[in-house]
Amino acid sequence: RPLIPHSSYYYGPPPSDSAYGTPPVGQIGVHHPREIVRIERDYGGGELTQFSSIYPIELDGRITPTQFMETINDINELLISAHSARHSFIFNFLAVATLHLSTLVFTSHYDKEMRRLKEKIEGINTQIYNPVGLNILWPRNVAFLFVRIFISQGSLCSSLLHNDPSLDNNS
Repeated sequence: RPLIPHSSYYYGPPPSDSAYGTPPVGQIGVHHPREIVRIERDYGGGELTQFSSIYPIELDGRITPTQFMETINDINELLISAHSARHSFIFNFLAVATLHLSTLVFTSHYDKEMRRLKEKIEGINTQIYNPVGLNILWPRNVAFLFVRIFISQGSLCSSLLHNDPSLDNNS
């Protein structure tokens, strides 16, 4: 297994040398993750950005399926709100009518919802995920194609996880 894991598509149950069923070790933000679990997009709703709420077995014993589903539902609800056609129409109409001067004064509904989503993910990480050795990364860094959940380990790393470009390989 590589020292620095990479996010990849789900191919079946975790291998025997995975972090599945082991206690959390290491410190989030200091150590490289042991595993990266990828939560794929759900294209059942068309172009609307949504994530699949299917519980990955790698999280078993760390968080409950209910906690995972509530997390994904919270993320999905904020994404639905952010992509509201009504809010986009009003903001864009106002921008065109004022020769885009309104954009200097008003923040778009999308930007407000993205800020709320980032705060929500940080809060969920602090309250639920980080204490059990998990960390949800900001999905905007990968264009909302998937959500990455890091499972911590004990190999010392010099950079913070969310700023380490070597972890952004989406192979």
